[in-house]
Amino acid sequence: MENINLAVRKQGALRGLLFGAFMLLVDVLKIYYLAYWAKSPLATFIVLYPVYYIVLFAVTLLFINGLRNKVGRYWNLKQAITGIFIMLFITTVIWNNGIALFADKINPQLATKSHVAFMETRKQAMISQKTPTAKINEEVDNMNKTFAAGSSVTVAGFFRSLLVSVILIFAVSAVLGVLFKKERPAQAINS
Repeated sequence: MENINLAVRKQGALRGLLFGAFMLLVDVLKIYYLAYWAKSPLATFIVLYPVYYIVLFAVTLLFINGLRNKVGRYWNLKQAITGIFIMLFITTVIWNNGIALFADKINPQLATKSHVAFMETRKQAMISQKTPTAKINEEVDNMNKTFAAGSSVTVAGFFRSLLVSVILIFAVSAVLGVLFKKERPAQAINS
């Protein structure tokens, strides 16, 4: 039993590294898209974001299924939750810190350009929906405040965000663990 527990942790960590790198790459490509190619609100809000979240969900399920298959295709609920939690936690750390590093240190001009393009696209969408100018200005101010808040991270804010992430990741891991647990059949245990 100890070998499968160790394999679940190791494979969860490995898959977390791979999944984190994949999602970091996808988000960097999304930043480039928003900065250089996003001109249409339709393409940005109706195509890009639903496709982005569908891909995120599908790839998550593929990685979890691959994790379960790699550890012998059978695991109990505790092992499923542990493996999924480790994978998702490492993914989140790599993904979030990688995007922050990219936007803050590697290419801050691109992040700013992406934010401005996103705001313009959002503004165009609101204008096409005949939203009042006051409401548009309020939304633009809120987006600017959110961007500024995300640009200045404090130590307390980092740990608060980490705590919230851990709680959410555990909740998601518990749900996915219930869905992906697969106990060894009774005849396989007795033989």
